[in-house]
Amino acid sequence: MITLLKLTLTFAGIVWLLNRKWNLGLVLVLASVAVGLLFGYPLAHLVRDVLLTAVDLLTLRLALVVVLIMTLGELLRQTASTKGMVEALQTLIPNGRIVIAALPATIGLLPMVGGAMFSAPMVDEVGERLEVNKARKTFVNYWFRHVWEPIFPLYPSLLLATELLGVTTSQLIKTTWPLTAAAVLGGLLFGLLGVSRHGGDNPSPPPRLHSLRTLAASIWPIVLVVALSLFAPIDGRISLILSLLATIGLMIAIKRIPPLNLVTILRRRIPWKTVVVIFGALIFRRILENSGAVIAISDALTGLHVPLAVIAFGAPLIAGLLTGLMAAGYSIGFPVILPLVVANGGTISPGWAAWLLAGGFVGTMLSPLHLCLALTRVYFEAEWGAVYRLLAPAALLITATAAGMLLLNG
Repeated sequence: MITLLKLTLTFAGIVWLLNRKWNLGLVLVLASVAVGLLFGYPLAHLVRDVLLTAVDLLTLRLALVVVLIMTLGELLRQTASTKGMVEALQTLIPNGRIVIAALPATIGLLPMVGGAMFSAPMVDEVGERLEVNKARKTFVNYWFRHVWEPIFPLYPSLLLATELLGVTTSQLIKTTWPLTAAAVLGGLLFGLLGVSRHGGDNPSPPPRLHSLRTLAASIWPIVLVVALSLFAPIDGRISLILSLLATIGLMIAIKRIPPLNLVTILRRRIPWKTVVVIFGALIFRRILENSGAVIAISDALTGLHVPLAVIAFGAPLIAGLLTGLMAAGYSIGFPVILPLVVANGGTISPGWAAWLLAGGFVGTMLSPLHLCLALTRVYFEAEWGAVYRLLAPAALLITATAAGMLLLNG
């Protein structure tokens, strides 16, 4: 019980600091120090672990990937590629229901800062023509923005999950694709069922051939970086880095982007607090493991005789729900649970990997602290109750899908 009290105090401190707008990365470093002190870890060892993790190749590689992804996203924004994708979709797809879902889903292909607000005016415009109410517009803009998160390799949260679970990106994607399928189905069933398919057409659309060219010219960087990272015969540890560098270089050449723009992007447009999260998450994991806290917490949880599946799903779900951050759901929940579901340092099974990831995903998507949800709800002036009546069954469908995967592949 004392062990769980220590964990509760640490977790309460994390939530308290995050509610005061502290950066998650810094909060996780402070939580690491707290864990080390609470579990009697020598201060010298704690400092050593912090320094070793900060300069570890795994940490630096993951941080570099995140910076490159955000750089690519900013280049796409500056060259109006994201705007071109949206305009082309509105012309090419006659079904208004598909258009209103495709708009945030397309923007969601890149983890842009403020992406939900980028698509909100477009969803509002199409939604008005389809006579969609405020709650549905909020749900569609928010939900479809995130359907790719369990599988898309450009999401920092997915990259963090692969490192924490000890699997490759391709292995995790092969495992978690049913979660994205369930998310899409949930969005269609609970967000668009009953909505008229007419009215989403562009009043004065340009020729379809022109729209196809616009779509191809806009989306090729995303397609290229994903294809290279997944299929190029390159060492998996550096394939995404090389793919991003090659794509960014090609964009600069083709779009004739001044190289000084990259300096401006790195200085002013990259949200470096996101990079700090990578360092904080990996430091937190190392100190949890090396201090003996993970073993002590796992033993304490086992002693409660709560079903393992409930604990494994609940830990990342609660972390995500109370913070509104996918990275927090994974980085706080996974290290505590992994020793319970992986024997003797082995590899996590596909069923357990999907179950843990679904817990963090569902918790974060239901969190009123999730910035995308909060901003979208305010934009559309929707009531919380009406929005949650759509979110809850969609989240339940993902949970049921993950439960089925656990039963089949646990």
